[in-house]
Amino acid sequence: MKKITFAVSALLFLAGAAFAARPAGKTMTAPARPAQPRMVQTDTTTVYDVSTKDKTGTTSYGVVEQTQSMPNGGTRVVSQVEYTDYVPSKMALANEKKAEMSLGVGTSYSFNKDTLDARFSNIGLAGTAQVLWDVSDHFALGADYMLLTPHSRNNHRGGDYKYEKLRLNGVALAGKYTINAWDSLSVYVPMGVGMANVRMKGYGTRDGEYTAQSSDKWGLDLFAGLGLQYNLTKDLFMGLEYRYTAAFVKSDDLNRYYGKNSYLRFHSAFLRVGTRF
Repeated sequence: MKKITFAVSALLFLAGAAFAARPAGKTMTAPARPAQPRMVQTDTTTVYDVSTKDKTGTTSYGVVEQTQSMPNGGTRVVSQVEYTDYVPSKMALANEKKAEMSLGVGTSYSFNKDTLDARFSNIGLAGTAQVLWDVSDHFALGADYMLLTPHSRNNHRGGDYKYEKLRLNGVALAGKYTINAWDSLSVYVPMGVGMANVRMKGYGTRDGEYTAQSSDKWGLDLFAGLGLQYNLTKDLFMGLEYRYTAAFVKSDDLNRYYGKNSYLRFHSAFLRVGTRF
């Protein structure tokens, strides 16, 4: 009986020692199963060629679209741009240049009349030269030279009198406002303020008396008008321009015999050609 008791006690002692030797906080778990790879299948691939165009140019690009099957039975669409190409428009290339120079030739006319209600001149020639720098897409500022040379005119009222060499030479600070700056065919408003020298020669017989005078005078010069411009290329342009010019010089300052107390006014039309740089 003592032997049996001793054996049971020995077994209990060994079991307690084994339990006490086990690390605290550790639990035994089964080894993890390896992760399964996620399979994605591409079912279709479509390539789209897309082109968009506006006033700045044309953008072309290709889009690759893939429809993929998912393991859960659904699908997803993946798109990406493969290439892109941009071609600027003619006006985009033109507007990159910030200055222009132009010459204009045309005709000029004055409605001014003398004290006998006869006009001073007939339709004559006109010319202009201009250099402008772009302040913004729509407005440019610079310098303008203008020459107006209406033709001589004979007045046979009350005698035989001739008005000769009516000339205006003007230099002005010029501006140009373009209404539709991004179109090849554009409408613009020319304007300017400066100084002008006006000269006129008159001689002949009136009421049996011969009179003659040749004089010139400086005065303030203003002009404004309306123009139509077409851009032939990104560098070259041409167009038509009308100007109304007011010179603050009175006709009686140029001819004391038959000049009126009124300022000289001119109407001009130009064919203009120019280049951007």
